Amino acid sequence: MAAATVTLHEISKHYATGVVALAHVSLHIAAQQRVALVGPSGCGKTTLLRMVAGLEQPSGGTMQLAPHTRIAMVFQQGLLFPWMSVSENIGYGLMAQGADPARCQRKAHEWVQRLGLQRFADAYPHQLSGGMQQRVGLARALVVEPDILLLDEPFAALDAQTRLLMQELLVELAHQKAFGTMLFVTHAIDEALVVAERVVVMSARPGRIVADVMPDFALSAPQQRRAHPLFQSTFDRIWQLIRAEVAAQLYEGVQ
Repeated sequence: MAAATVTLHEISKHYATGVVALAHVSLHIAAQQRVALVGPSGCGKTTLLRMVAGLEQPSGGTMQLAPHTRIAMVFQQGLLFPWMSVSENIGYGLMAQGADPARCQRKAHEWVQRLGLQRFADAYPHQLSGGMQQRVGLARALVVEPDILLLDEPFAALDAQTRLLMQELLVELAHQKAFGTMLFVTHAIDEALVVAERVVVMSARPGRIVADVMPDFALSAPQQRRAHPLFQSTFDRIWQLIRAEVAAQLYEGVQ
């Protein structure tokens, strides 16, 4: 896969309803870097993610991606096709790109093995737990060997134990070079500190970048990060930034 960078310069987003979602957002993400976006609800995190995916266009500013960059996105819900088996869902991304059916089948089988889904290869989405569905959604994104992996709160609906396991799995896959650059949207500060090397904090709407944090423990394993002496203080620093933004927004709303 290519070494993909993402460069956003003075990005803004205005909707016809009058809502200003983003204002003057500038961000550079290096190749192979794992970045998490955190901030108050409605601050434009998902909008920014969708712009990188090409699903929305900015109202102002510029965005630079290398030509022919392969981008894959994982959503909050698995969004699996209910009439397709696990293997068929995983292979769909390649099939949509026009890949040879034999290659789709071979790569789907490979990802079934890598994510421990062997027993469920022929099962259908309604027969899977939420965690299993998200594994399939992740495999469907990774089967295309993305240069940039975008994740929009992919573990938010999972139970606490499954969520921790999925965080560890994502970091393990990053170390295996299963994808290139990563941009991960989450409301959970602890999750951001576990899965990413860098945490970008956004303000309340209109979204702006108010902090860019690269923890000293960013290269540690997930379990080691949580136990790191600086984990809690870094968490608290980010939370105070977000808390101030949320409080200001609430105060403004009662004027």
